[in-house]
Amino acid sequence: MEDLRAQYKRLFVTGSNTERLVFFSDAVFAIAMTLLVIDLHVPEDPTGDALEVITSQVGGFFAYALSFAIIALNWMSHHRKFRVIESHDGTLMFLDLALLFVVAFVPFPTSLLSTFGGERAAVVLYAFTVGLLGVLQFAIWTYAYRKGFVSRDVTEPLNRYLRVDQLSTPIVFWGTIPIALFWDGTVAMYAWFLLFPVGWIGGAIQRRIARNADAASPPEQQRR
Repeated sequence: MEDLRAQYKRLFVTGSNTERLVFFSDAVFAIAMTLLVIDLHVPEDPTGDALEVITSQVGGFFAYALSFAIIALNWMSHHRKFRVIESHDGTLMFLDLALLFVVAFVPFPTSLLSTFGGERAAVVLYAFTVGLLGVLQFAIWTYAYRKGFVSRDVTEPLNRYLRVDQLSTPIVFWGTIPIALFWDGTVAMYAWFLLFPVGWIGGAIQRRIARNADAASPPEQQRR
């Protein structure tokens, strides 16, 4: 006879769909993106004309646009993963909540970056936070794939491709932390744009590996 712990886990912890998890996650992403705009405001006692007020907010505009893009890309990644993640358990829910914890935190380092620009502490905290988002996205996917929660349409080469793609963010952002600590925070911020070529190179390498593996496999296996 099934004991109470196993029965509880089967009925309340493990689920065959992820709709409520996805809806809740979408709400947190949306709120975090909305909160980013709070730091953009007209001073209560503005000096000069409107153009001067706008130019004084350039740092804030940059931080807002960067963080909006970061959260949006993470939402897109989350949305795409959960199109093929078909079931869940308590650990997957915990990993998703950990990701949402960091997503909801993003407005704070964004505000710090907007206020203090390229200062070392602001840049390091921002880079660490964004890199952590990538690590948690990687952890969610890796756990779901290994537990068999993912659609069978996802092949092993595609799994490797996704994992490499998700590691590009922590590689770039955490890689800039030593630059900010031992050289210059502003240089570290410019280095964040390396995310795009690093992601492209990683994807290109994985695609070539997959093509070579297909070419090396027997013809009958390729047709399956």
